[in-house]
Amino acid sequence: MATYYPSTIKNDFSTKVNFVTTVEAADVNDLQNEVTAVESYLGTNINVGSGWIGVFDTVTSNWPTLKARLTNIEYGLYDAYIAKAPAGGTTGQVLAKNSNSDYDYSWTAPGSSLPSQTGQAGNYLTTNGTTASWAPSQGGFNSFLLIGA
Repeated sequence: MATYYPSTIKNDFSTKVNFVTTVEAADVNDLQNEVTAVESYLGTNINVGSGWIGVFDTVTSNWPTLKARLTNIEYGLYDAYIAKAPAGGTTGQVLAKNSNSDYDYSWTAPGSSLPSQTGQAGNYLTTNGTTASWAPSQGGFNSFLLIGA
């Protein structure tokens, strides 16, 4: 008998009752055929990775097994990781854009966007819209009360 899987899911199995229902060979054969169809599409050793070594296939759209499809996905993830993340860099460096072009970036030391906090106890951070700087507190007000107001 023809299998349903993978084009559809067989859902017309009848429930069997001990000592009531006669189990025929076709009942067992249908189950065996469906299990074989599922196993054929899954492939063998599906739990084993590809090792990330291979070529990513962007053309195939109908894979013979799930394992083959998963393997190709692993290849693609690896290619994307290698191609998009530049090698190198040192501790403390960040990736920065070199231009408006896609994927044009390199490792660089982070810019200093805030002035040093050393020796600034009691001062507050302010900006003129372009540059941040520290300014002395204008005594006579309670910053706690201003925040809570």
